[in-house]
Amino acid sequence: MDYQYDVFFSYKRDPETDAWHEKVKTKLAFWLRQELERQDVRIFFDTEEIQTGTRWRQKLAEALRQSRCIVCVWSPLYFRSKWCVSEWMTFVRREDLAKRELVASASFCDGKSFPKAALDTTWVDFSEFASTFPTFWNTEPAVTFEKDRLRPFASALAAKIRNAPPFDGTFPLVEVPDDQVAPEGTIGRLVNV
Repeated sequence: MDYQYDVFFSYKRDPETDAWHEKVKTKLAFWLRQELERQDVRIFFDTEEIQTGTRWRQKLAEALRQSRCIVCVWSPLYFRSKWCVSEWMTFVRREDLAKRELVASASFCDGKSFPKAALDTTWVDFSEFASTFPTFWNTEPAVTFEKDRLRPFASALAAKIRNAPPFDGTFPLVEVPDDQVAPEGTIGRLVNV
């Protein structure tokens, strides 16, 4: 067996922002194809890969194990989702084991409420270009976003993809305990993430 995906795209789903995240994924795939000089770049994106009737927990676990690296699009609610934090921590654990960088993070919001573990890492700030309006992609700021943020992000991500360790079917999956994820609606920072 080998990797099935180059990237696992991790984000907090919300009807207001799902289309924005999907467009970011699509444009990222385009620039990754240029960077990697190949036509086929596989990105796991939940709404495309998990169909009605799919055992979604099993599918997520398989996709995490079978992805070379992860893109995390952080927002305050990302860190209140046990699933999102577990996806991120799965790759943090793999980074520790493989001694390679495998997490490419970006922020949908300014990051002021992110937990210490996130604040202690670097990420690309997408917040200036985060939008709930579908028409955003037809604006001059969208052109700037693609040129100044997405293309360089894709270049750095391509380096992580190339540097991924050989596939190992025993890559660990991390499920964070409930007490390490603040419930939605609480105020304050997460600790011990």
